[in-house]
Parts: sequence; structure tokens; C-alpha cells
Amino acid sequence: MDIQLRNITKSFGRKKVIEGLSMDISSGSFTTLLGPSGCGKTTLLRMIAGLETPDIGEIFLGGRCVFSADKKLNIPPEKRGLGFVFQDFALWPHMRVRDNVAFALKACRMTENLDKKVKEALHAVQLDDYADRYPSELSGGQQQRVSFARAIIMEPECILFDEPLSALDAMLREEMRGELKALVSERGITSVFVTHDQSEAMSMSDRIAVLNHGEIEQYDTPENIYRKPATSFSARFIGSSNWIDSASMFRPENASFTRQSSSDLEYKATVYESEFLGSSYRVLMHHGSERWIAQSDRRMEPGTSVPVYIDKNSIIVIGK
Repeated sequence: MDIQLRNITKSFGRKKVIEGLSMDISSGSFTTLLGPSGCGKTTLLRMIAGLETPDIGEIFLGGRCVFSADKKLNIPPEKRGLGFVFQDFALWPHMRVRDNVAFALKACRMTENLDKKVKEALHAVQLDDYADRYPSELSGGQQQRVSFARAIIMEPECILFDEPLSALDAMLREEMRGELKALVSERGITSVFVTHDQSEAMSMSDRIAVLNHGEIEQYDTPENIYRKPATSFSARFIGSSNWIDSASMFRPENASFTRQSSSDLEYKATVYESEFLGSSYRVLMHHGSERWIAQSDRRMEPGTSVPVYIDKNSIIVIGK
């Protein structure tokens, strides 16, 4: 299912949350809406789902117009053919796992081969042996797997994810990223994923829409957003950025404390901290009024003045 958003605008009272936003999401792709709290990403997701109503614009799902302000058309959520996975799992505490997974099918009176479909959905999320447990008897990761199973059992063409991993601890989040991406990719399900975690976005996405104050700063592949940021906001929000001036920056991995080639430019910086990372040290420095980060194989003492070498070809000029 492909998705088209055309000139979407949404306000709550006097506050404009989304303004004139348009984007296309390809069928079968994994697209992330990424940005800081309050940038409008969850509101945008809820408008795709039909849980919020835009003030202006149109929304198309699989070529079908499901919302048009001009035509006064607004297809309700249950008729849009979408799956939805929430941040808080949203499981019925009094129902066993099998009943939570089967709930949507029962509500739609789609009970043919119900037991088989429940077993297949639980197998897909590695919960074959947990069908008769209650949510309170599961870990956080297992509860989130139940919510995934509940979404895929409806066989939707698209699933919307509203920060589904944010309630999990760091190690489990990392494990679940790969499982979730594989789960939807194997089924060719279009996925729209909301997060403020850039690591999640970079590791899982085919494309990322970087949002800021209700507008798209950049919509591109993770690689292009990191290597060719279109705006200062994209450069600062994705990864670490070392700024030479207001328009020029470089990534920490492109800095060295020894000259590597004749094309290297030399700058002076003052160390204020070294952080041990196991395989290397993360060196924090001041360069004028800017703070720089680089990697080193040795600890550097605070207050030490050091040369920093940067290949001129790795310097990114924003807007160029």
C-alpha cells in the first residue's frame, strides 16, 4: 500500500502542529517519522490512521482517497485497512494472549480458521508457548510481541507504529529492532514508524522524514541524511556534528589527530574530557566557541591543546 499526503495542515487551537506537509511513501517500504518531542510526528501518524482529522489537505491509501477537506470526505479508521501498534502495548489485562491476538478478528466477525491464524501470528513473533498466559505474566518485550501479533493477524497492507519500542530497556530495544523490521519486510507490509530515537531510525528505515515544527526538513535515505544533510537541523539532529562555522561541518569519524594525507586541513582544539568506550576513547574538545567530538586510541588529558586534521573532501557545506 502506497501512501500520499497532500498539503496536510493541522492546528490545535491557535497552535499549528503540521503546516502544508506533502510526502509520498512507497508500497512495502519502512518509513520513519523522526524528530524531537512536539514536532508533529505522532499527530501526522494519527491523521494517516484516521484518529485525527486534518484541517486542510488530502490523504490517499493505495490510490484511494480516505480524506479530503475540500470534498468533505473522511473514511473512519476501521475502514482504512491499517494496523496500529501503540507505545503502551494496549493489551486487555483480563484476556489471555490468544484472545488478545484474536480480538480484532472476532470484532470483525472474521472467525474462519481463527485458531490457525492465531497460532501462525504467535509463531511469527516467537510466542508459541505463551498463548494461555495473561499480559501480567509476560515481560515487556513479550507484551510488545503480542501487540505485533495482533497487528499482523489482520493481514494489513500497512502498519503504523507509534514509538513501539520506547517502553523497553536498551538491550531489548536493540534486539526488537531487527525482529520488527524482519517481521514486516518478510510480509511486504508498508510500515510507518514514529520515533525520536535516531539510532532506531537509522538502523531500521528505508527512508526517514526528519520533522521540525510541523515541517519536513529532509526526506531521504538514512545514508543521504547522514552524509548529505540538507539543513542545519538535519545535520545536528542526526548523528554527531562538528561545526567549523555556521554552514560547514564534519562528522567525528572524519577527524584525526595525525595527518593522513596532503589534503588534510589542520585546526587547533583544546581537550576538556576523554570518555573510555572500551575499544577507543571519545575525545571532547573546544574549537573556539564550538564543541567537537573525535575518536582516539588513547586518553587525552583535559586542557591539552591538540591538532585536529580533517580531509577537506569530508567537510559538508550545508545547502551546497
